[in-house]
Amino acid sequence: MTAVPSVRGQMGNIKYYQCTMSAKDLVARTQNATDYFSEIDWEEMGVAGKMQRDINPRYLSLIAPYLLRTKDRFFNSIVVLLDEKLCKFVSLDDYSLNVGGKVKKASDFVPFDRQDEAKRVGFLEIKDKGEMLILDGQHRMRAIRAIVSPNDTEKNKLKKILEKNDEADLAKSDNGVMKDLLSVVFVTLRDRTAQRKLFGDINSYANPISQKERIMISEDNGYYKIVQNIAKEDDIIPEKWVYFKSTSLPDRAAAITTGKHLAEIVQKVCDTHGYGKWPKQKMPPEEELDKAEKLVKTFLTEFFSKIDAYKDALSNDPSEISDKRDKTHVKKWGLLFKPMPQVALADTILYLKEESDLDTNAIYRQINKIDWSWGSGSQFEGMVLTTDGTILTGSKIQKRLTSMIICWVLGKSKFVSTVGEDAFNKLTKDWRTTTNRKGDFPEVIYK
Repeated sequence: MTAVPSVRGQMGNIKYYQCTMSAKDLVARTQNATDYFSEIDWEEMGVAGKMQRDINPRYLSLIAPYLLRTKDRFFNSIVVLLDEKLCKFVSLDDYSLNVGGKVKKASDFVPFDRQDEAKRVGFLEIKDKGEMLILDGQHRMRAIRAIVSPNDTEKNKLKKILEKNDEADLAKSDNGVMKDLLSVVFVTLRDRTAQRKLFGDINSYANPISQKERIMISEDNGYYKIVQNIAKEDDIIPEKWVYFKSTSLPDRAAAITTGKHLAEIVQKVCDTHGYGKWPKQKMPPEEELDKAEKLVKTFLTEFFSKIDAYKDALSNDPSEISDKRDKTHVKKWGLLFKPMPQVALADTILYLKEESDLDTNAIYRQINKIDWSWGSGSQFEGMVLTTDGTILTGSKIQKRLTSMIICWVLGKSKFVSTVGEDAFNKLTKDWRTTTNRKGDFPEVIYK
C-alpha cells in the first residue's frame, strides 16, 4: 500500500484529489489509454469514443530529452481516473490522538473557522496492484516511463534519438527523474462518456501558449533567443513590425513578417555559418550564441535595408504595409510582404553570397528589379500561386520558389553552371506541369 499526501476537492459534480507522487510510483500505478483498454474495448467505444489512441513520438524526441537535460523542469498536473477499488481517501481527521485523557481529532487543533478545511487534508491510500487510466498527460507519462522503467525497447529508442542529437551522455543517468515528486489530480467519473467529456474539456478550455509567448519567453531555444534580442533592441526590425499572433500573416496585418518566419530566417543564417544544429530545447554555449547573433544581425540589417520594399516600409507607418501587400500595388512589391516568400528570398540571398560570383550589391539590385506582383497572370502563377491567387505553402513550394529566384537573379546559363543542369530541368518540368505550357522555365519579368 502506498499513501500519498492529498487534498480533497470538488468542482461541479466531479470529486477530485490533488496529490503529489514520485515518478516511480506514478509509473507503477497508471497506464496510457492504449495499454489500459483492450482491443475489444476500443472496438466497443467506436471512433468518437477512442480517447488518446495515437501516441505522438514527441514524447521521446522532445519531452524525455527535456527531462534529462535540465534540473529546472516542471509539468502541470497529470490527470488520472481514480479507481475506487484501488484507492481510498483518509482524512487527517480520521486519525485521533489521546491528549490529557481526551480523544482529539486533527481538526480540534486548528481554529474553528479552519476546521472544515482541515478535514479535506489527508492521504490517498493506493493498493500496490492494478493500474489507473491517464486522462491527461499521456505523453508526459510516456516520456517519464521511457526514462525510469526497465523497458529496453523504449530506452533504446530514446538512446538513438539522443545520439542523433549529439546528446548521448544524457542516457547515462535519469537526472533525478526517478525521485521527482509530480503533481497528480485523481478524478472520480461515473462512466466512459464522462471520461471522454472530461478529456475533451481539459483540452478545449486550457489556454495554450501563444506563438508570441513561445518565441519571446523561451530560455532554451537559441534561435528564439536571437529573435528576442533583435526585437528588444528595436533597431533592425522593431517588434511592432512583426506579427506574433499566429504563424500566418493576414493581408490586412500592419506587419512585415511573423515571429515564426523571422525565427526561420534566423535559423537559416545560423545554418549557413555552421550554427544550424542547435537542439531546440537546449541553449547553445554563450560564446557560440553571441557569434551567431552577430552574423544574424549583420544579415538582417542588410536584408531589411537593401531590399527597397522593406526599407520603404520601415521608414513609414506600419499601417501602410497592408496596402503594399496588395496583389496589384503600383510598386509591385506584394509578394515580398508574404512570409513564405520572405524565407525563400533569404535562403536565395544566403546561397548566392556563398556560391555565386555576384557581389552583395549586385544580388540586391537584381532582386529589387523583379516584379513581385501576385495578381492574375503573375509570373508566380502555377508554381507558387493557384489561378485564384492563393499562395501555396509547404517546404516543397518554398524550395521551388528559392530555386526560381536564384535562376532569375543568375540567368539560365549561370544557374546551370552554378546550381546544375538537373536543377534547371526540374524547374522546367515543374513549370510545364503546373502551367500546362511548353518550353523552358521562362526568364524573369521585371517591373
